[in-house]
Amino acid sequence: MYGVLVSYVSAIVAGVLAAAVLAAWPWARARRRFAIAGITTLVSWIGWHLLLNATQAFGFDVDAPIIRVSWEDVGSGVVTLFVTVVVFGLGTERRELASRVVSAAFIAGLVATILDVFV
Repeated sequence: MYGVLVSYVSAIVAGVLAAAVLAAWPWARARRRFAIAGITTLVSWIGWHLLLNATQAFGFDVDAPIIRVSWEDVGSGVVTLFVTVVVFGLGTERRELASRVVSAAFIAGLVATILDVFV
């Protein structure tokens, strides 16, 4: 694994990228939803990587032979998707369509996964 400082810097980059990508969607710009998704991406990224470091889960950072994505990379996206859906669905966007909430969370999770492939 890599150091905690790298995790924090990567988390900031992931949060900013997720917010930037979602800012292109008018629904996400309304009520500053893109910023909330950026924050959930940042928090989930930090939580996931601190968990991996604390448990010394070094085997998660091994890329699959064909698709070149590791469990660590996928975990970043899945945790981001989950945290974003929970914050939007149970918190800030209760009255919105589930398809929009899940779509925003999916975009944030996809950004986290793609970034983690390269970090």
